[in-house]
Amino acid sequence: MQGIDLQRKGKELAAELDYYVKSHFEQLVEQFVDCFSEYCNKIYEMQRQGRKGAIAYIHFSVLQTNILLKKHEIRLDAYDENWFLDYVECSDSYHVGEFYSYLEQYGDLVEELRKKSNGKTSLAEAQRRVFAESKLYLFYIAELIRAGMRKVVQTEAYQRIERAPCFVVCIGGYLDRFDILYKEDNTIKDSKEVRSYLQSKKKKLFSYEIFENLDLSKGNYEELEFQFSSFVGCNFTQSSWNKSHLLFSNLQNTMLKNTKMEKMKIFDTDFSGATLEQVDFAGAKIKHVSFAGAKLIQVDFSKVLLAEEINFQDAQIVDCKFPEEVGSGLLYHENR
Repeated sequence: MQGIDLQRKGKELAAELDYYVKSHFEQLVEQFVDCFSEYCNKIYEMQRQGRKGAIAYIHFSVLQTNILLKKHEIRLDAYDENWFLDYVECSDSYHVGEFYSYLEQYGDLVEELRKKSNGKTSLAEAQRRVFAESKLYLFYIAELIRAGMRKVVQTEAYQRIERAPCFVVCIGGYLDRFDILYKEDNTIKDSKEVRSYLQSKKKKLFSYEIFENLDLSKGNYEELEFQFSSFVGCNFTQSSWNKSHLLFSNLQNTMLKNTKMEKMKIFDTDFSGATLEQVDFAGAKIKHVSFAGAKLIQVDFSKVLLAEEINFQDAQIVDCKFPEEVGSGLLYHENR
């Protein structure tokens, strides 16, 4: 195969997809919300008829056969807590033609080059190339679903379906490994057990963890990484988060007094309504972070390594220190 040409064409198609998604993002989100809401109506009707119990998993399945057949859709399945052992089928599909039309062009080029290779490239090898390239397209679909779920959860169709205490929306191969895109966890948790679990450091990377309204004060959470996680309403007084990472997470209404937060990496995280007192962010990198409506007392931002797009709108700021140069994109929407 002429790998260089194929690689260049792949990059061109990926760039076209990126531009299309960014310029039509809200429209694509609305289309997803409509699709998912209709699926919720189907689930609700089966529950109303007694054919389906509480839903614990909704799985978006990427079928390789669909890619080969140029069938631009992803399968949806709803399962109870038995997951794949739930044999009462409740399936549907999510149309992804806006994404896979670019992948189809890539596949057509792969097939054209295969035919010109005089047997040097097998059909199986050509298909593997297309499957490998499809992972990039799946990334865009997954991010759209993540964004769409924020709106889906507000719809009546979603709210009326019966969900298990721990409910997950995920994407992956059919009956295969998956990535979580949305999670609800209403199981009762013990503060001491959670604190001990996090401090054990047996695990350092956490995704979609939900630890809300817990007393996690006096804890050592250094060098841990949390992605898409929620600590809403938790108390972290006299705790240490040094060198930890908070990415795409929610710390609304948390209590952070005398809390160590040096050399942290904090990205796209929400501290709205939180109370921060005597906190030092020395050496931290902070970007796309909201302190809207928060109370900040003696918080030191003066020695951060990076501070961009930070929102202090309606925040109460008392005796705080900020970098001398604020031209780095720091948003000063505060009430001092």
